[in-house]
Amino acid sequence: MPGKGSIVSKLGIISIALLLGLWGASSFGLLLRGIPSLPEAIRDRAIGRAFHFSFLQAFASALFSVVLAIPMAYLDATYDFRGRKVLKVLVTMPFTLPTISVALSFLLLSRKGIVPSGWPSIIAAHAYFNFGMCSQILSATLSSISTDMEEAADTLGASYWFKLRAVVLPLVLRGIIYSFTLTFVLCFTSFAIPLLLGGPRYRTLEVEIYSLYKVFLDRGLASGAAILQLGVTGFISLIALRSLPAARSKEARLRKNLPKDPIHTALLVYYCIMACLALYPVTYLAYRSLFNPLTDEFSPRIYFKVLSPGFDPSLGSSPLNSLINSLFFATMTSLITLVMASLLISSVPRIKNLGMLISLLPLGTSSISLALGLYSIGSKFQIPGWILITSSHFLISAPFTFRSLEAGASAIDPVFLEAAETLGLDRLDATFKVLLPLILPSILVGGFYAFAMSISETSAVALLSTPETQTLTVAALKYSGVRRFQEATAISVLVCLLTWTLLGLQGLVEKRMKWTRR
Repeated sequence: MPGKGSIVSKLGIISIALLLGLWGASSFGLLLRGIPSLPEAIRDRAIGRAFHFSFLQAFASALFSVVLAIPMAYLDATYDFRGRKVLKVLVTMPFTLPTISVALSFLLLSRKGIVPSGWPSIIAAHAYFNFGMCSQILSATLSSISTDMEEAADTLGASYWFKLRAVVLPLVLRGIIYSFTLTFVLCFTSFAIPLLLGGPRYRTLEVEIYSLYKVFLDRGLASGAAILQLGVTGFISLIALRSLPAARSKEARLRKNLPKDPIHTALLVYYCIMACLALYPVTYLAYRSLFNPLTDEFSPRIYFKVLSPGFDPSLGSSPLNSLINSLFFATMTSLITLVMASLLISSVPRIKNLGMLISLLPLGTSSISLALGLYSIGSKFQIPGWILITSSHFLISAPFTFRSLEAGASAIDPVFLEAAETLGLDRLDATFKVLLPLILPSILVGGFYAFAMSISETSAVALLSTPETQTLTVAALKYSGVRRFQEATAISVLVCLLTWTLLGLQGLVEKRMKWTRR
């Protein structure tokens, strides 16, 4: 039936239209309010100070993250040793934490005097959050490069340090640039960490935009500042994409046994120290959630309190309502994202490739800017807040979920679909009866990803929510604002547990269902 083949294409167009429509509506709403206020935003001293500090702290945070990651990446990609996989998981763990949990743990550590307060705590928190991700990128880059040139340098008598400086570092330069620029964008648009740790003195542009909108009710100036931020993040994101490292060798980089000389022993000790440091803040966060400073006792009763259905004046609603909202938004985000991704991958290649390209657009926009643009359109057409929050979470999670399903579909031999069509199924039936069941692991992984990102998202929902629609992360922010740190840490631990459970299920699915991979 030829009509159904065109139906599949049109379904893919629907997916593209939703993606492009939401992102375009957000951008249009931002430009509509922001362009008239852009000259004022450029002249505003507070915005200028926030812009300047945002740039400096993002540069320093990215630099520290990459420097901390290079020794671990080299060790992980080049040598095999006992406990390597455990250390790799531990140093990557901070990047899986919700940013509100990282911010709260460093806030408590700075109040304890363990971490310096002010701008050093912001840079330390950003470096803690990102160094594991940088290590993964650099390790993957180095693993794609053959060891032939390093072996040639050894044969010619090059010293260890000369080999690193003259051979290894130039080979992984693209990976270093990519990890630096990616970390810069993440730190430049960070919200929860500078909001809790910076105070009124160290305000980033993201926090300034939030304050202009929420506190000073100046939506035009907030939109103008968001356009300034969008210009920087778009430019840096373009550099990051252009420096994306490509595989240079088809041969796998074989790991060697770790030598027992002082240099490599020191590298291993450094790797172990960084793994322990990765555990410390989240462990301290869990400890503080159980400790009541007023009664000086340990008790898990706080977790029953933060899940209570009773009204809490600090939140403007019940704590249980925040959990229900979080689960609702995460479920809606997962379902919508998976449906749209499934429609897109079932389309003809030209439409599918176009949709995948469009799905990358939100990556160059901060969550606050996306939310501000959506609010501008939502307030004009009286769109309910829960729809705006779900839309923002969809845009944030779409690039990753779409990639997960596209990767699964690309691994399936086209002969399966061709055989199904030969046996009498049209393209639409073959998609839903053959392709989607075959990529079930990728669908589950994409769903877990979207759910986890929605659960842990803070900035967009902080700007768009009301007491009736606030989530767990916003509740943690409000508790922190009134210095109820035990409640805030308990909620942060709950968000961490939800996120880790989902990521654990994702890993289990990938491990147990390898039968679809090729």
